[in-house]
This record gives sequence, structure tokens and C-alpha cells, in this order.
Amino acid sequence: MDAKARDKALERARSLEKGGQGDAAAKLFREAGALEDAARVLGALRRPRDAAQLLLDSLGVPAAQAGRLDPPGKKRALMAAIFLGRAGENQTAVQVFMALGEQQRAVELLQKAGDAVGAARIASMKPGEFDTGAMLAPAKATAVGGQAVSILSAQKMEEQGKLEAALETYVQLKRFADAGRLAKALGRTANAAEFYADAGVPFEAAQAYLELGDTGKALDNFCRVPADDAQYRVAAAMAVRLATNLNLLDFRFEHFVGVYVRSGPRNDAELQVFDLLANLYETHGFPENAREVVQKLLAVQPSFPGGRERLARLDQQLRPTAMMARQVLSNADLHKKRTVSLPDLGELPDMGDSATMVRSDPALAKQVTGALKATKSGEVIAEAEVLAGSAEKFEPGATVAGRYRLEAKIGQGGMAAVFRAFDLELEENVALKVFSGEQTSEVLLARFKQELKLSRQLIHPNIIRLYDIGVHLGHRYISMELLVGKSLKDRMRTPIEFRTALGFLLQACHGLQAAHDVGVVHRDVKPDNFFVTDDGVLKVMDFGIAKQYATPGVTVAGSIAGTPLYMSPEQVGNFSAVTHLTDPHVPAELNAIILKLLAKDPKQRYQSCRDLAQDLGKIRDAYA
Repeated sequence: MDAKARDKALERARSLEKGGQGDAAAKLFREAGALEDAARVLGALRRPRDAAQLLLDSLGVPAAQAGRLDPPGKKRALMAAIFLGRAGENQTAVQVFMALGEQQRAVELLQKAGDAVGAARIASMKPGEFDTGAMLAPAKATAVGGQAVSILSAQKMEEQGKLEAALETYVQLKRFADAGRLAKALGRTANAAEFYADAGVPFEAAQAYLELGDTGKALDNFCRVPADDAQYRVAAAMAVRLATNLNLLDFRFEHFVGVYVRSGPRNDAELQVFDLLANLYETHGFPENAREVVQKLLAVQPSFPGGRERLARLDQQLRPTAMMARQVLSNADLHKKRTVSLPDLGELPDMGDSATMVRSDPALAKQVTGALKATKSGEVIAEAEVLAGSAEKFEPGATVAGRYRLEAKIGQGGMAAVFRAFDLELEENVALKVFSGEQTSEVLLARFKQELKLSRQLIHPNIIRLYDIGVHLGHRYISMELLVGKSLKDRMRTPIEFRTALGFLLQACHGLQAAHDVGVVHRDVKPDNFFVTDDGVLKVMDFGIAKQYATPGVTVAGSIAGTPLYMSPEQVGNFSAVTHLTDPHVPAELNAIILKLLAKDPKQRYQSCRDLAQDLGKIRDAYA
């Protein structure tokens, strides 16, 4: 497969994954050679054994020799070991962990598996002492009821009514779907639920958990049903009802019901489900999502009771910031100020810090953001201006929401701090972005929702991935892909080889174009918000002030946001009118392209990052 065909296959695979077609996506990722992505998808499908085997087969060395691999190989081996642990293949997982020098991971795996003796032995070892022999807990018996363990023997025992023996055999054979079926027949619903979950059949697992009354786990498993599954729509309807009863709305649920919402209701029962979902979105402060659901509902049933009234209310609700801003501007007589044409400027002075600016008229900010608080001196100030310090709450060593152990602070911006963290549930490293404002700050809450909403639409190799959201000690956070490398700004502190720089620009164009294709404008394109991994992959980051053109934004009228050094003229003069033409950014060496990009009239610039990438590619090829 040549490079062009591979890129096309990867793009298709990501589209399939986004659409909930996990099996097809994993197959295409594998065919394109993106084995880590294929394994990740298989893991999400609750097929950790398949994911581990795919990675192990690609290593080219026995598990015990994983330490001899190069860094990319070791990374793949570590990923395989984690999946092996999830699949219950502890012996092999420990071998790989120890070969990679991950002794503590091996100990923790055995402790979770209940093998205290094996864990103690591993913990007491010094480097190089690990023996792959009989040092772990002995394996289970290889025969049940005097018969050799095999599928045929299990089926025979089941036919003879020896269900307990057949169940044990299926478990030894790791045929958990069959084990779940027999456990259900034996009235052992709790075991059935766990077996079904381990087998990667989430719909059956969800039904079992629902029968047990465990609505939380039932919802979690319904949300794992792939969109191409025959039971998907039933699962989606059940998930909406459960989420409504639990008053729960999180990233996984929102992503899961995306396909369901886009397809619209198909019968009277689903009309009621869409009505519930609209209520759920509205209750949690997501009027854009609620409006989309109501629109889908009315498209099928225009006379749905209260539908038109609700849609009108949501449309009105999506315009409050602009309305309040107009009122404030009117009161302050600021609306009389008009942007005038400016003469050409000479050489600009150094503007110093390139930090992102999110700024509006101070009087405006005090009147439109949050409740008012009184200071000790009696002065009344806006809630948005009272940002509680978070240093004492979020420090290395602390655990956020009982799940993320903070390892180190790796970044600090105007609105959030970023930490390297360890996900204790999934046993993998992530980045945790913690917003500095308390959740009562309406401005910060709007930015948070904006980044969350856009993240589910932006799945591309040149855009950082966002995973989950939450609140801890009054601070909102987002977990995301952990990147190892440097920001483009840091890379630019030393000279970059010409073709390498062009490669970075092309990747930036691809990432921004992917955002533009779904109607998202970044509005803060600058070297700080591009990250280059050690593998040379450029990622677009920080969509916190992004907007979707053709949809309402979160920017107060009369305000500007962005970074002065990198703003387009119309971004400074009318920030809310920014279009996707604000985002091409290229180096000074490409004079001809720069002149086109800097045209004062947006119509004379490149009309898409795709067009820009084509011209950049021609220049790169010319310098091959």
C-alpha cells in the first residue's frame, strides 16, 4: 500500500471508528499498518486478547525478549502487555512487563488477579533475576470431570445437562460468551454479566446488569454497543432512558448516541426517546445538542406536542450572551464606536509575550459574567474575576476524581494547567487539562463546553484526542492524549531543516482542514498551539476559543480573543465574524505564498487549507 492509499485508508478507518463501526475500523487500521490504532479499537470493543495478539505478532521477538526492541517496539510491547492483563493472560503479561523493566506494573497486575504469592516474588526481585518458569501461581486444571478440556467436551457436557462442568470448561477455554449463556441459564446473573462483558458482547452484559438492578453498569455496557450492531437502536433507547433516570450526561454517552441522533427517530417509541434526550441535554446546559434533537424529532413528527415551543425557546436560549452584550453596550454608549479603515503600518514593535488574549471591555465583563461577591473591604466584584487558586488542590501526587494520579505539571496557560497523569482505571498515561476557574464562572464554563462539544467532531491524526470530562473540587477537567515532544514554538527556537518545516506545515494544514470540514474555526493558530511529537507528528491543540461558523458562538459581542501576533485583520476588527480563512499560517521563506495569505481582502487569500497544502506540497517536492 503506497503512502497515498495508506492515508486514504487511515482516513476511512477513522471515519468508521467515529461512526461506531469498530470492527470495520480495526480491520482497515490493521491493513494500513496502523497496528496501535487497530489494537486500541479492539480494546474498546472489549476484545483485549485480540488486541494483544495483534501487537505481539508484530514484534518479531518472543515476549520475554521485548526489552531488546527499539523504542517504538517497546511502546507497542507495553501496550500489548496491558491488553494481556485485561484479558487475564497474566503469565505472558508479566513476562513482557519484566522484560521492559516495568516491575511495578507486573506486581500490580498480579495483586489485582489475587496472586499475592506471585506478586510478592516479583516485588522482591532485582533487575535481571526474573525467571519465566514456574514462579507464578499454578495454572488451573486442564481437565474437568475427567475429560480433556476442549470445545467438543464442553458442548457434550452441556448436551448431557452437566451445565456447571460445561460452564467451567468454557471459562478455561476463555469462551466467555458461552460461559455467560450458561451462567444465565443457571440463574447466576451476576456471573453472566461479567462473562458477557469479558466476551465483548455488551448488549447481553447490559441486560444482565439491568436485571441485577445495577443501572450504572447497564448504561456503561449499552454505550459500548457498536453502531453497526443489530441491537444498536434498542441499546441507544435504553441508554437514554437510563441516563435520564440517573441524570447523567458524560462524554462516552454523548459520543455513543451521536449516530442515533443524526439518523433521527424511526417510530413513535423513538419519538418519546428523543423527547427524553432533549430534556437531558437541556437540563445539563447543552442547548445546542437539545436543539438538534428537537429538530430531528420535528422533522419526523411536526405536530409533536410542545415541540415547536421548545425549539423556539432553545433558539432564544442560544442567543443570551449577544443580547446581554448589546444591552450593556447600549447602556455604556459603546455601540456608537465603529471600526474605521486604518492606514498601512510600518514595522511593528516587538509585542513580547505571545499568550492568548481573551479580553473585553471591563465594565462589560462585570455585568455579564456570574454573580457578584463582596470583598473584605466591601467592594463588589464580578464572580468571573474571583478565580480560586488551584495549586494546593492539583499537585503531583494528588489523585483527581479517584482515577487520575497527577505525575507532573507539564503546561500552564491563561485558563488551564496541564498535567501528566496516570489513569488508574485504564492503566495508561494521559494528559489532564484542569481549568483554573471555579465551575460557577459562566465564561470559563462556556469555554469548557465549547471545547467538549467540538472535540467529539474532531478525530484526526493531526488533532489531539480528548477522552473524558469531569469535575473535581469545583474545577472542570478534560483528560486527553498524552503527547511526548515539544511545542512547535519550542522547536522553532533552533533552526528546522527546510523540508521538515514544510512537513510540519502540511500536517498543520491537514489538521486544520479536518476542523474546517466540520465547520470548526480554531481562531488561535500559533506555534504554541501546535505540538510536534518525538515521532515527528504534528498535533493541533487547544480549541478552547474555537467557534463553529453558521452556529452561535460563546464570544461576547464587542470582545476579541486570540494572540495579537497571529491575528488576521478581521479577527482584531470583528472577532465574532471570523471564518476558516483566519487559519493558514506558514513560514517567512515562502514569500509568494505569504503574500497571498496576507492579502487584506479575505477573498484574495487561500480559500482552504487543502489548497494551501497542495501548493506547499509542490514546493516540498521541488526541494526533494
